Amino acid sequence: MGLILKLWSLEQPESDRALGLETPQQYKERWVSIRVFYCMGFLLYFAFNVVVTGLWPYLKTLDPDADKTYLTYLFAMPSIMQLVFSPIFGWWTNRISSTRIPIIVSLVAFIVGHVLYAMVEDIPSHRKEILLLSRAIAGLATITSTIYRAYISSATTVAERTMTVSHRNLGLLAGSAFQPILSLLGDSELHLLGFIKLNMFTSVGWIGVALGSIVLAMMMPCVFKEHHIAVKEIAQKSNDVVMKGSSFSNNDLHYPPISLTLMAFALVMFGYKAVQS
Repeated sequence: MGLILKLWSLEQPESDRALGLETPQQYKERWVSIRVFYCMGFLLYFAFNVVVTGLWPYLKTLDPDADKTYLTYLFAMPSIMQLVFSPIFGWWTNRISSTRIPIIVSLVAFIVGHVLYAMVEDIPSHRKEILLLSRAIAGLATITSTIYRAYISSATTVAERTMTVSHRNLGLLAGSAFQPILSLLGDSELHLLGFIKLNMFTSVGWIGVALGSIVLAMMMPCVFKEHHIAVKEIAQKSNDVVMKGSSFSNNDLHYPPISLTLMAFALVMFGYKAVQS
């Protein structure tokens, strides 16, 4: 318990204070914002995993004639959206030098997609096509993982980075564990506010709406404040090198190791998606 409290403490460590890169207040704001990304990663991956575990029976409920070929389209759609829009959102994020607005746009798409997912049962025709559309719209939120990695790399020091990135994977473990709980609803239905219908399938969509709304509220300026301490750390190290009489140059990107890393990540994700579908 003491280790957990230490990891989540907002008190600036003495070693960090000695670096002189930020004030205690800036340290607190920076780590509150990083924890917002923790929560965002957990909640969004939780929502995505809960949807995935019930996608096949939901598809058969909407269209008994649907086959597993169409199911692969439903699985692939978020990845296709990420493939297409990640470079666009990455360029946009760099262009405006802010992560907040692109993430808010993706979260709004996530919420709209899950509303459509939850209400597709009430649409009289073309249900499986609309289900595919809902997956495409919600799939825009997958680009947050790209922006997350970029922000974490700039909002942490070298010593903090590995631990911080590893925490985002917690959400991957939660989704499949909660779908059996939702299945307890069975074929029974609950109606809220006259238009919200809850059963073992639609409740997944409304959970996505609720979680997306929570994350959207966390991205407001009063909670999430961007800090780019990595730039300060690099500047400090470059000054130290110059003071010691050595040269410091801003080298070009090392494309071979970057390319190998991208290829390795692509192979891992290919295997994961192949097993998933």
